[in-house]
Formats: sequence, structure tokens, C-alpha cells
Amino acid sequence: MTMKFIAACVCAAITFGLSSAADACSRSVSKAASQSLVPAKGIDQPLLETAIRAEVNFHRCRAGLRAVSDGGNGLANQAHKHSIWMAKTQQLTHRSTVAGAATLQQRVKNAGLKVRTGSENIGMVHRYQIDNRRFKILDSSGCHFATYEGQRLPAHSYASLARHIVNLWMESPGHRKNILDKRVSKMSAAVAFDPNAQYCGRFWVTQNFVG
Repeated sequence: MTMKFIAACVCAAITFGLSSAADACSRSVSKAASQSLVPAKGIDQPLLETAIRAEVNFHRCRAGLRAVSDGGNGLANQAHKHSIWMAKTQQLTHRSTVAGAATLQQRVKNAGLKVRTGSENIGMVHRYQIDNRRFKILDSSGCHFATYEGQRLPAHSYASLARHIVNLWMESPGHRKNILDKRVSKMSAAVAFDPNAQYCGRFWVTQNFVG
């Protein structure tokens, strides 16, 4: 049977809602995800992936869809490698130059999974919560930012990064379609960090669905 693969990407620089049953949907994440900032080094990939999956399942629940489960280490590793490649090359794209893993279809195959369908969302967001808003630089070397009203803008926690990137994807038709695809049953996600990007660094995120 022919496998179908779909890809979509989002850049955070682009700015981009049900019944009583939907109101019962939960997007709860762990205390660790809510209280821990995502570091520049030693990112807890499983913690972030779990937070992203909680956000995805919240939106799937609101759409009356079944939750997606963990896609496994193989798929997560492929997502991480692609995020690292994007961060290194500064390219937000689904096609890399990595031999044997240049396409989404190759990456899913390398994960060791037998699937009928697969899709990929990618994104790039700043480490600090400055995307899609006007902000002031209080101290560029110290990474201190604030809104024009004086509210400090901290670095992302695992929970806030997960909610931010999933919200961006949900506001984009192609990404939203992948998240709300009733044919998929598993998901993995991973992030890489570029410390040299403007405003104290950016995260490059890869999310894969299979079914």
C-alpha cells in the first residue's frame, strides 16, 4: 500500500476554538514542565515531547479525535536529528542534506516503523517569549526583555514552549491539518537550540505523526 507523507513548516515571525464536551478536554502538563525553563544545553527532550503531545491531544480532544500516543525513541531520534540539522544550517525545511535521511519518508523508515501515513510539522521560535509581540531590549547581553508596558518576558518553560509552538501550528492550515488528522495514532517531537541567533537564541522544532 502506498504511504502518504505530508509536511508543513512555520516560522514564529509570522503572526497568525466548542461544545460542552470540548470544554472538558484537558491540557494539563507536569509540574516539572511548568516550572522548568528550557536550557540552552542539556534539554530534556522527553519532557518537552510530553508537553507538546499534551497540547496536541488537547486540540484533538476538542475536535472529537482520539489522542495520539508516544511515537517511540526511533521517531523521536529522527526528529531530533532533523532539528539539529536545521539549527546548524539555519534552514527551516523538510528536506535536508543528511544522507539516507533527507526526506520525511526516509526519516520515518529509519525510525523502524511500519506505517501507512506520516506527516511532519517544523517550526522556529525564540528562546525568550518575544515572538509575535512588540518588546523592548532592556539588556541584550543579559537577555532581559520586556513589553512596552514594562512586563518582563522570560525564557520559555517546557510548558510555555510547547503551548506556543502548537498554537502557531494550529493557526496555520497545513499544520493544523496534520495535528487534527484522524488517521494518525502516534507522535514524536524534538528540539535543537541555536545559541547564536539574535535575541539570545532560537529553538528549531520537529514534530512527526504516523498512523
